[in-house]
Amino acid sequence: MVPKFLIPFGVALCLHSPSLAPAQTSPTTDPVGFTTTSCLARSDTYVSIPFTRPSEFIGTVQSAGGNVLTINGAPGWSNNQFVYAPSSQRKHYYVLIGNGGTTNPKEGHIYQITGNGPNTLLIDATSDNLTGIVASTQVTVIPYWTLATIFPASDAGVSFTPTSSPPTYQTLLRLPNYSAPGINQPYAAEYYFNGGAWRLVSDGFNNPPDHGDDPLLPDGYFVVRNANGAPTRLLRAVGSVLMKKMAVPLFAAPAGKQDNLVAMIRPLGVSLDATGLAPIDNSFVQNDQLLLFNNAQRQLNKHPYKIYTYNDGWRLSTDPTGDHGKDVIPAGSAMIVRKAATPDGPIFWTNSPAYVTATSLLPLQAASRKTHSGAGTFDINMPIAGAKGIEPRTGGSSGNHQIMFTFANNVSLLGASVTPGQSGVAGLAGPPIVNGKRITLNLTGVTNRQVLTVNLTGVSDGLVSSDLAIPIGILAGDTNVDRLVNARDVGRTKTASGRVVSRTNFTIDVNLDGQINVDDTNLVKSFLGTSLP
Repeated sequence: MVPKFLIPFGVALCLHSPSLAPAQTSPTTDPVGFTTTSCLARSDTYVSIPFTRPSEFIGTVQSAGGNVLTINGAPGWSNNQFVYAPSSQRKHYYVLIGNGGTTNPKEGHIYQITGNGPNTLLIDATSDNLTGIVASTQVTVIPYWTLATIFPASDAGVSFTPTSSPPTYQTLLRLPNYSAPGINQPYAAEYYFNGGAWRLVSDGFNNPPDHGDDPLLPDGYFVVRNANGAPTRLLRAVGSVLMKKMAVPLFAAPAGKQDNLVAMIRPLGVSLDATGLAPIDNSFVQNDQLLLFNNAQRQLNKHPYKIYTYNDGWRLSTDPTGDHGKDVIPAGSAMIVRKAATPDGPIFWTNSPAYVTATSLLPLQAASRKTHSGAGTFDINMPIAGAKGIEPRTGGSSGNHQIMFTFANNVSLLGASVTPGQSGVAGLAGPPIVNGKRITLNLTGVTNRQVLTVNLTGVSDGLVSSDLAIPIGILAGDTNVDRLVNARDVGRTKTASGRVVSRTNFTIDVNLDGQINVDDTNLVKSFLGTSLP
């Protein structure tokens, strides 16, 4: 085993992003790094820990099923050695799924460990499952961070200020309610340090128990509030640099918006283009919002200072036409992914470390683009994962459609083709058009009621080259994207009749004339009963 080594990733990460080159690392061990966060006086500081605690086991799966992972070899674990016991075992553990198999839908997923045998791990599968994990998939067992491991008693007066007279709290640690419905959720728990231990505010002041072992989500953030005379304190975090993918669940509500309070376990600043949040896998689509906080601002009860959306590239609310894909999210940042209403969920956002050489190249978005006369040009997302994209707008008598691919950087292309779906016909109208970060394919002769595949061969950004296959659903009149044209689509079109075509309703203008009226309703009616195979 090669010894771990220390990487000084930067200081005052809440105030600026470090700018260091990636370190050379051993394939057998993860490096260690440190960061320093300035938690201001009279202010809330939104904090995440951009490291993990040192892993305690790395191995491979023999089999996976239900809520049990059986591990290859003979780890020799004692029964329930990964289960928290206040007097004897003060750690909580999770297992991180690594690579394995030709495809691995669970790479980067984490599961809380609820028990173990000599070579088995029992996990909490309440909101996820182990489907798709095959033999020889890598697994890593890691302890959760806790209050006492981030803010040990020895750091009193250094990274936090103890409270001497509760309820007049000096440093207060505030944990969000990650599972609360809706937006602007309340805090689930608040802690203060008194009498040599972390106490829970809701326990009252009559001999409250020690909560220093309470675990913290590795992909979530917390808030440090310094008030009532507590000065600015420096939080120095030291931990293992995560060299693997991390998949974060993002929840959405069927009606209304839903906040997801998340963070990246990356000790370097990450550009928006490199976060992995993108329409291509439905993790971040049109009408979603990304909210960031400014820790250099001295304020209690902060509001987000930057709000981003994705509309043919990353847009900033104060600069909706500029391309902000290269804007950097500093290491240790708190993030809110505010998902727009959708019946699907959760969707997993997978982010990969930018300091590890990529092995494949994905676009940020694949979209079906059409111009609505006088109203503008609008795109429909065609994701490579999750719910498939469907184009409900007519291709006209010639079956013409345009597919746009947007990448993070300039690309080149060797070739492109289209594979018709079951009983379908489709072809290319000329060669692909490559323009900087975008590739445009014009399709013609596309028949209705099919899921065709657009193929890109040898897409390269100069570092990585990949072949891509993107499914495109073609079903005219399916305005609610349920793979079937029926009375619901007709009713939806009638209800919108007379409204101005906009970014929220353009899919109902199925005949592309820039108006939503009886002509659209009649066109939808003409496709009643059709469906995708």
